Amino acid sequence: MKLTDRVAMVTGAGQWIGRAIALRLAEEGADVVVDDIHIERACQVADEIRGLGRQALGIEADVSKSQEVNRMAKAALDEFGKVDILVNNAGGSAKERSSLFCESNEEVWDYVIGRNLKGVMNCSRALIEHMMERKGGKIINISSVSGMVGTPGVADYCAAKAGIIGFTMALAKEVASYGINVNCVSPGPIGWPSMPPERIEEDIKQTGMGRIGKPEEIAAMVAFLASDDANFITGENIAVCGLRKLGYYSYFKR
Repeated sequence: MKLTDRVAMVTGAGQWIGRAIALRLAEEGADVVVDDIHIERACQVADEIRGLGRQALGIEADVSKSQEVNRMAKAALDEFGKVDILVNNAGGSAKERSSLFCESNEEVWDYVIGRNLKGVMNCSRALIEHMMERKGGKIINISSVSGMVGTPGVADYCAAKAGIIGFTMALAKEVASYGINVNCVSPGPIGWPSMPPERIEEDIKQTGMGRIGKPEEIAAMVAFLASDDANFITGENIAVCGLRKLGYYSYFKR
């Protein structure tokens, strides 16, 4: 196990990609602080991690609110004494409130930017001085291929995710001399349990693999970046997207 004796904090870890990341880090030996906006989900994943033989703390925090993030950071440090790995996974679009930009409004922009870009900044700010004092740490931000290529109908989400990529590069330069690695993972189309068949079919067209991605494939990249194997990688944005970032078009048919 590559993360033995490490403590990780994963935001938005109550379901989907965040849950897969939290479980994979635990499988690699880390104890995990599981954050979610719904405490029941956070505690359920924490119980799963304990079932793997690792320690876990389930906590409820809205990452768009700095006071709640600071409370979460304090609880993590009180419980474990340190945080070695921060995975800023919490985020998402406005869902049913998403629209073309010409039909959008400031309230929705603030919501989307808050839960994505501001959330990453709040959590990083809450722990960065702790990592600097300890001369080491790994910060892994979850962006999206939409922040690289743009997706119509979610311009606010694309802007926030692109901001995460820029923030990653800037912070990496600021803290490299402290032994802190800051990287970004940008997922492409990733499936979820209740995903409608028509959405699956549409997303498959955006990849060159004949399928959509799995949450565990994002978790595998995060686990690698959190390990010592990635100690010379920082300031990078790694797309796990099955060619989505290249605007896939099939020239050859099997």
